[in-house]
Amino acid sequence: MSVREQMVALAKLGRIDASTHELDRELKEIPKEVDQLRESVSLLEGLLSRERTQLEEAQKLREQQEAAIKEAGDAVSRAKAKSVKAKNTREADAVERELEVSRRTIKEREVERDRLTAAIAQVSTSLAQHENEFNGLREVLSTKQAEADVRIAELNEKRTQALTGRDELAVLIPRDILSRYDAIRGRRHTGVAAVRNGICQGCRMAVRPMQSIVLQREEGVERCAHCQRFLYWASWLDEEKDNAALEAGENNS
Repeated sequence: MSVREQMVALAKLGRIDASTHELDRELKEIPKEVDQLRESVSLLEGLLSRERTQLEEAQKLREQQEAAIKEAGDAVSRAKAKSVKAKNTREADAVERELEVSRRTIKEREVERDRLTAAIAQVSTSLAQHENEFNGLREVLSTKQAEADVRIAELNEKRTQALTGRDELAVLIPRDILSRYDAIRGRRHTGVAAVRNGICQGCRMAVRPMQSIVLQREEGVERCAHCQRFLYWASWLDEEKDNAALEAGENNS
């Protein structure tokens, strides 16, 4: 194949790759958006788990305080019964001390119980709020995932259509040129650019005069000194279009 034929094939391949660039970008971004939403759901689920654990622990502690209060109340009743049967001052004083200890225990336990009750109410309110947020966010995730699946299928179909003919063009291009083209495309999104009026259409910088001459004479493969893209003379593709239109007209006549 001539240099011109190789560069025309590369130019056409470049146009195909340019048409799929935005499709590829969106195909990468869609899963990221869903993954971020899924991570938010996971974080909220972890928070709910911790709050449920806190609530269960606080409720157990309150039950323990209630049991301790009941036990101290029973101790008060027993002490009062003893005071009735006290035979002397010493026994009466001992019973009074026992009563004082039990009453102090009841007071301390009631304070702790009330503190736990307040904490339980606060955690319960927070838990209910976060459960509503979690359920809502999970529904959003389900909806977004379904929408993403549909959109990804659409994009893949468009991409398949856009890539039609690429393999046939690729085999027309020498492997070393195709490999270098792919490397440039990885950095600059496009690896080939037209030269029009002496200007590289990839970076809008002037092409060296000698390179323009080489291109016009179809004597060798040239790359832009500024952006490193492979260069082709813009008129080559214009002539391809004119020839295709002419052939179409002849076939229809």
